[in-house]
Amino acid sequence: MSSVIGFFKRQFLPLGLLTVAFVGILRPEPGMFMGRLPTQYVAVSIIFVCSGLMLRTDEMHAAFSAWRATAWGGLSILLLTPVIGATLAFQAPVEASFQLGLALFCCMPTTLTSGVALTSQARGNTALALLLTVLTNTVGIFTVPFVLAHLLGAIGQVELSGADLLQKLCLTILLPLSIGRYLRRFLADRVERSRSRISTLSNVALISIPWMKFSESSTRLAEVNAASLAILVVSGLVIHGFYLLLNYGATRSMRLATPERKAVVLLA
Repeated sequence: MSSVIGFFKRQFLPLGLLTVAFVGILRPEPGMFMGRLPTQYVAVSIIFVCSGLMLRTDEMHAAFSAWRATAWGGLSILLLTPVIGATLAFQAPVEASFQLGLALFCCMPTTLTSGVALTSQARGNTALALLLTVLTNTVGIFTVPFVLAHLLGAIGQVELSGADLLQKLCLTILLPLSIGRYLRRFLADRVERSRSRISTLSNVALISIPWMKFSESSTRLAEVNAASLAILVVSGLVIHGFYLLLNYGATRSMRLATPERKAVVLLA
């Protein structure tokens, strides 16, 4: 029995994500209700407060000194993977609207939430994951419109509000992360004793976001042809396979330390 409980604790995040996908599609009403509230921003803020609490000073020093990992991660996230992903997305044998959606997904910087959580789960360099998340999303405010205009110019003008994006970035990432780091000054010993509980709280907050998104999209997902949906899933897996091979090969050739390599591969 203890081994089963241990398995569920270790695999809490992937099992939780699979569970909320089914729950959100089959019983969307609770998730749709929560989605109408500012729940998503609260969840993201909780994730980064937890990250700030658990972020050790030596991990921060290691992240800032890992300039090769940061440089490659930024280049891969902001330029290489968007070009590769969009090119492959437009080759998928599905409707043009699905191709466009997949291409747009590939052009975005690393997600605000899952990259850090997955790096922590894989025992990678969490501080480097945080640095790449903040760096690429901040720089991406200015670079993504140009990348979209170049890769997706055929669909017309692309408009993004840089001021709004920067404001949300500060409120949902930088401020909560700073609060967590400040609180750690007074609660460091208690945090170290409660790392598993704080990590679980962060994972619950992360899982709540796709739960709401699946709930809100349940009607549209039901209207999608099963074959098209399967092709989209396979196409996404193929694209991510290219990403993994590219970044694993690059980080291995640079002889990065294993925790740094995990952070770059998972985020890029």
